[in-house]
Amino acid sequence: MPSFIKKLGSCVVRMPLSEPNVERYLDEHPGFLQKYVVTHLSETDLKDLYEHWYKAHGRKSSTEKERKRSRTEEEGKSCHAVEHKTSIVDNQLVVPPAGKATLETPTPEEAMDVVPSVAPGKQLHQFPNRQFRKTVSREGAPILKPYRRSFSDDLINIRSLLPTNLQLPGEPGARRRSREEWRQLNEPDLMMELVRDIAQDLDLVSLCFKILLNVGILTNGDRCSLFLIFGSGDQRFLVSKLFDVTENSQLTDMYEHKPIRIPYGKGIVGYVAESGETVNIPDAYQDERFNKAIDMQTGFRTKSILCMPVKNNQSEIVGVAQVINKKDEEGPFTANDEKIFERYLTFCGIGITNALLFQSSVIMYKRSDSLVLLAHYIFEEQRDMNNLLRRVLKKGCEMFSSTGCRILLRESPESDGLTTVEPENGQVVKSSESFVSCFEIYTGDDIKNKESGDEYEFQNILTPQDALAKFVAEKLKTINAVPGEPIEGFEGMVCAETIGADREIRSVLAMPILNESRNVLGVVEILNKKGEERFDRNDESLFEAFTLFCGLGIYNVMNFERLIKANNAQKVVLEILSYHASANKDEVSLIEREEIPSADSLNILSFEFADHSLDTDQTVLATIRMFMDLDLINKFRIDFQSLIRWSITVRKNYRDVMYHNWRHGFNVAQMMFAMLTSGQMSQQFTDLEVFALLVGSLCHDIDHRGTTNQFQKLSDSPLANLYSTSFMEYHHFNHFLTISQVEGNNIFKSLNEKEYADFLDLTKTTILATDLALYFKHKALFKQLVENPSTNWDDGENRVLLRSMMITGCDLSAITKPWEVQRMVAEKIASEFFNQGDIERDKFGHTPAYMMDRSKRDELPKMQVGFIDNICLELYESLEKANPLFRPLLDGCLSNRRNWSNLCERRTSFADISSANITLTSINTNRVGTLSNQPEEESGVEG
Repeated sequence: MPSFIKKLGSCVVRMPLSEPNVERYLDEHPGFLQKYVVTHLSETDLKDLYEHWYKAHGRKSSTEKERKRSRTEEEGKSCHAVEHKTSIVDNQLVVPPAGKATLETPTPEEAMDVVPSVAPGKQLHQFPNRQFRKTVSREGAPILKPYRRSFSDDLINIRSLLPTNLQLPGEPGARRRSREEWRQLNEPDLMMELVRDIAQDLDLVSLCFKILLNVGILTNGDRCSLFLIFGSGDQRFLVSKLFDVTENSQLTDMYEHKPIRIPYGKGIVGYVAESGETVNIPDAYQDERFNKAIDMQTGFRTKSILCMPVKNNQSEIVGVAQVINKKDEEGPFTANDEKIFERYLTFCGIGITNALLFQSSVIMYKRSDSLVLLAHYIFEEQRDMNNLLRRVLKKGCEMFSSTGCRILLRESPESDGLTTVEPENGQVVKSSESFVSCFEIYTGDDIKNKESGDEYEFQNILTPQDALAKFVAEKLKTINAVPGEPIEGFEGMVCAETIGADREIRSVLAMPILNESRNVLGVVEILNKKGEERFDRNDESLFEAFTLFCGLGIYNVMNFERLIKANNAQKVVLEILSYHASANKDEVSLIEREEIPSADSLNILSFEFADHSLDTDQTVLATIRMFMDLDLINKFRIDFQSLIRWSITVRKNYRDVMYHNWRHGFNVAQMMFAMLTSGQMSQQFTDLEVFALLVGSLCHDIDHRGTTNQFQKLSDSPLANLYSTSFMEYHHFNHFLTISQVEGNNIFKSLNEKEYADFLDLTKTTILATDLALYFKHKALFKQLVENPSTNWDDGENRVLLRSMMITGCDLSAITKPWEVQRMVAEKIASEFFNQGDIERDKFGHTPAYMMDRSKRDELPKMQVGFIDNICLELYESLEKANPLFRPLLDGCLSNRRNWSNLCERRTSFADISSANITLTSINTNRVGTLSNQPEEESGVEG
């Protein structure tokens, strides 16, 4: 006989122990077998039961079936329907009666999805909103299997761990038997029925109510109370979940019970909780632990008391049950009462533990849902602090079931009035000594003036005085206190004056709000827990998450407000710029009265153009002539006065540095104009591309600071932090956008939306292409394209590359100009480079690049030769192959190389070059590092 049958045969029943009697008892009590199997059988016992059942019904053993199943799975065959007659569901063993159709053994995954059998007349428990699918066995019997879903989906709806009809909390159930009807049952049946009565209920109030009613029935007690233990360690205390429940009490009244808090270890109940002993007092008034005050208040006379601990399945005390006075009898509680009481409380402890776990799960689910909603509130409202805090405070009152919530803020994390404190972890943080504002909200339970009819009262106090909040911010502590309770390190007590609230304070929970840098933004306070003496540990845990979300929301709104201020400051700067860095009416009128010279008279069609013959106003006139000769004014309906104002504004926004000034920008634009006209490239491009090439050339170095991209990175300048690469080039483009948006400077207003977007893309590409890093990246591809006669320059990517190489050729074009015009350029470019090198050495202790080092100035001819060989010759050779009309650029470059080579051979010093009638070839100062000694990929430097 299997060990299971042996164990079952050893159970104690109040009838002759024979097989018919045991079988009849199990038929009448099917739940007993299920619970017995779950609690007493080991894995080996269960396996023996399977094997015995299979053999009794002439079926193959489970081990044989498993081997067959493994072979089938290896052969790639599916095996979904398995014969089985027993399943484990929700920790219950369901054994069908013999002689019925049988099903195959399900896999472990399938076993968790099988819905258990239900006794006749019983309705299968409905899982709300859950769909089921069918699987048919070989015999055709369907197995209902629910689609898997998360536990939290069902948690709010399921009220029992058992798959049977439920008494949902707060819902009227079937009529309970009277005390007389219960007592007509024999002791085993009475105990079983009372256990069943509580086994199906997970609502803590309803469960405790049933327990106390049943305790009264078992002990014939007059009234009963139940106390649960909360807290841990030295912070433990007891709370009366229900008090003085009689047979006439109603469940609906129990939900309105105001809990009574009892110190751990104090009084009769506290003693039982601490010691775990059963206390049976025949005469309560003779026991010094008895508190007579309650009798005096209620007028009830307490005679005898039976008080016993309630333990869970791990023998831990979770509460204390107390029954007072034997009903209709004068005598005390008997030893038999103690025995029955203890036996029943064994089941009650398990039920209470399950109910507490379920209650905790529901609370955590609701709180998680509340935090998700809180996050939605916070990230939905990022513009207004008042609106954000109004919603957050209201949600705080709801989440913590409190009557008040307040947030105290200081202006910003960077404001004055900060002190440094040393927390326990040794990390130095900042905290606030004072607050500038306090936002608070109170519910209808705590509003003095209730005539307004508002559910919530919200206000912003400009000058809060809150000693407790200052303490919390300084010490970075969480405070959970009640009035009169001393707080370590805090001189005062919690009261209305302490927290700055003109109302009754029953409990307070306070915590600092920190940003990601651990700067204190403010303090959150939750006031007055509804129905409770103080906030508990769960509230503290949730409060930490609540405060974290508050900090995120407040910090985001503060940043948004700073952004608004910065935007307004930028507008002020633009207003100043529009006045001081834009063309005034007199300057515009002066240019308007001038006759625009022809391109021939200005010599701007020549590749050998030199700007030294033109004064500043004439350069503006020459700029306007370029727009006129390219017919851009007519094609894009540019307002003539706006063009004059825009041209003067561009000139003014070039800084007065040695080389990268307006003259350099104008020379680059002139070379582009010459390529488009004399080089006939305007025929290759669209009108919009021509427009963008000319504008990009004029603005390619606007607001240049006379230093390179490397210098911006070395000095950690705002530009280097604003852009990730090509710092100066991006700044040039953005500055061009800024001045073009100033009133009266918009020469692009005739462009439609698409044309304007395309124009900006073309201009941006043009300006960014002046970074030599991009030239080094694409020069090999460009060389391949120009050497291939079949190259299609109408292809989009090829056109972009061609435009980029043209602007690079214009930017470096000083190296192609006549030798005799280079002396002033050489002096300016050398001075600009040497100035940067001096700053790098003196301010940053950095050894400057070769061409920036003033001590290497006599090697300038050598550097120029290296610059031409490494960069310029290959570029102009490729441009000449792309368009033979660009031949003058290559010739000029080769001629200047010979001149620089001669100076190298003569070892001419920089002083000799400056004093003699020798003009240095202009090198591209805003692109090149140490040209003759650096790899190509490292010489692309913005100057």
